[in-house]
Amino acid sequence: MKPKFIVLEGIDGSGKSLVAKELRDYLELNGIKARVTAEPTKGIIGELVAKNDCFPPEVEALLFTADRALHTIEIKSWMNEGYTVISDRYVGSVLAYQSAAGVDIEWIKMMNSKVTIKPDFTFWLDINPEISFKRISTRNDKGDRFESFSYQKRVREAYLKLVKEYDYIKIDAARPLEEVIKKITFIISEGI
Repeated sequence: MKPKFIVLEGIDGSGKSLVAKELRDYLELNGIKARVTAEPTKGIIGELVAKNDCFPPEVEALLFTADRALHTIEIKSWMNEGYTVISDRYVGSVLAYQSAAGVDIEWIKMMNSKVTIKPDFTFWLDINPEISFKRISTRNDKGDRFESFSYQKRVREAYLKLVKEYDYIKIDAARPLEEVIKKITFIISEGI
């Protein structure tokens, strides 16, 4: 089977990280080499933007896009090595988060059009911000500047527009994890 590029999008607390790991395990159990990655990356640009909340939204969009440019090179390399790559966030995140912060979405699209590849599958893990906020509050970490309730509501609204414009597959992320994984793996197996 040719390696695939699978993206998981959604607001904070939608379960992307858990789903990515479960999906990798499922693929590997079925003899498919798989690798999980995430944005922002752990590279120098990703770390810079993740750890600093002093940048205006336009600068954040530029930094996230620069991080994505490097990340896309890595993704292509892993796929050339035979890995199916599962990414916890990709271009949809910068479109949703930065447009929710007031950045012109057409400008973001233009910048990212030069540094991205089209995923084989993009799953949008949709969840009510009230549920995601409860999940976030149980984490041991202190969270980040993107995790306010009102901001997450705006980000979800931005994702709703993206789902209509792009080929995102909407998944109800409020369902139990096992059901979410079962639905995603079924869709992937049908699309292979």
